[in-house]
Amino acid sequence: VSIKMAKEQGLSLNPVKISGTCGRLMCCLKHEQNSYEELLKITPKVGAIVITPDGQKGTVIETNLITGKLKIKPEKSDVPVTFDRSEIKLVRDAEIKVNRDELKSLKKLEE
Repeated sequence: VSIKMAKEQGLSLNPVKISGTCGRLMCCLKHEQNSYEELLKITPKVGAIVITPDGQKGTVIETNLITGKLKIKPEKSDVPVTFDRSEIKLVRDAEIKVNRDELKSLKKLEE
C-alpha cells in the first residue's frame, strides 16, 4: 500500500484518515486501486481545460471518479456546470498536486 494510491483515489492525505487501526495505510486502498487507475485514465483532472457539449471552453473544478461527473467552470461564466466525462472533450489535462509536508508525514505510514 502506498501514498500514491491514496492520492490517485482522491482521498484526504491526512494520516489519521487513511491509516488503519494498525497505524499503517489502509489495506482496502490496494483492493480498490485497479478500478481507480482505470477511471483516472479516462477522467480529466481538476485544472484540465475541456470543451463542453455546447462548444464552450472551460476548466474542470471538481471531479467524481465513481459517477463520472465533472464540474466545469466555463471561460465566459462564473456559474459552474456539471457534465458526464463522456460528454466533454479534453484540450489539456492537469497534474495532481500534493502538499510536501503532508507527503512527508504520509511516507512514515508506508514504513
